[in-house]
Amino acid sequence: MLQTVTGKIDAVEAGRMLEHEHVLVGFVEDGMLTPDYYDRDEVVARITPLLLRLKEAGCSTMVDGAPEYLGRDPYILRQLSERTGIHLRTNTGLYKKPCLPAYVYDIGEQDLAEMWTREVVYGIGDSGVYPGFIKIALNDGSVIDEIQLKILRAAMRTSLETGLPIQCHTIGPDIAKHAYEVMKQAKFDQERFIWLHAQTYQDDEIYRRLADEGGWISIDSIRMENYREQLDLLQRLLGIGVGDRILLSQDTGWYNVGQPSGGMIHPYHPLFTDFIPAAAADGVDAQWLEQCVTSRAFQAMSSKSSGSKRRIHAPARRGASIGA
Repeated sequence: MLQTVTGKIDAVEAGRMLEHEHVLVGFVEDGMLTPDYYDRDEVVARITPLLLRLKEAGCSTMVDGAPEYLGRDPYILRQLSERTGIHLRTNTGLYKKPCLPAYVYDIGEQDLAEMWTREVVYGIGDSGVYPGFIKIALNDGSVIDEIQLKILRAAMRTSLETGLPIQCHTIGPDIAKHAYEVMKQAKFDQERFIWLHAQTYQDDEIYRRLADEGGWISIDSIRMENYREQLDLLQRLLGIGVGDRILLSQDTGWYNVGQPSGGMIHPYHPLFTDFIPAAAADGVDAQWLEQCVTSRAFQAMSSKSSGSKRRIHAPARRGASIGA
């Protein structure tokens, strides 16, 4: 089953899925983003027609990748889902510097994991919405810094406690290799882990290593201007034998906080109306492409068995990051 902002759904209800997109994003430093920075009604008005067009294209489920303090707003997501009939999913977790709240620098990884686990058990604030996955990010470069390493370890704890999968913003093969080694040393089941932005790795050995450990390789920057590049990458990944670990998405949208009326918001439907037909015409197996956005996406985003049944105490509120 998949947890959405309006309840749980099965594979049939989930249908075709975009596993990494965005509704609202605000790159506000120091965890200061709140609903005071944007107009919820305006966001809903701008995103609704894009989701309706996505539904017309045959997609039923979309995963919103904005974590807390970067644009996660369960109230907006639930309203959009109810208006459009698209199943939307949100998360618990955190992004990376400089978009982190001050408490992250002082709190321990276990306490951080407890915060996220409480959201899974009790919901996000008083919204009545429950997260369906954990979203984190790693810093750019070749070595994970101290803060992002703490966030990674807290995410692993939360995944083991709750069964939720982890989506991780990761740019480049060196930082992916470091995260891989951290998880390998911790004996963490990497089938719980989705490597976002894997199109930036461009290293066959890294792709094989991640796939061999069960990790999910998300090719999620598929845009009209780079179709040829992405088609070539898919053929390459199939050629090296990692096709059963591939997910497809666009990392697109989104209402950009701070820009007039949210700026230019890119549509969600082209993966289905343009790219998949183009890929099939280029010789990529049509059934395989469909699995990337249906059964494989459902498997990657589903909860795994959790490692504990201990009681998590109800949270003390730590600040109104999502509003009321």
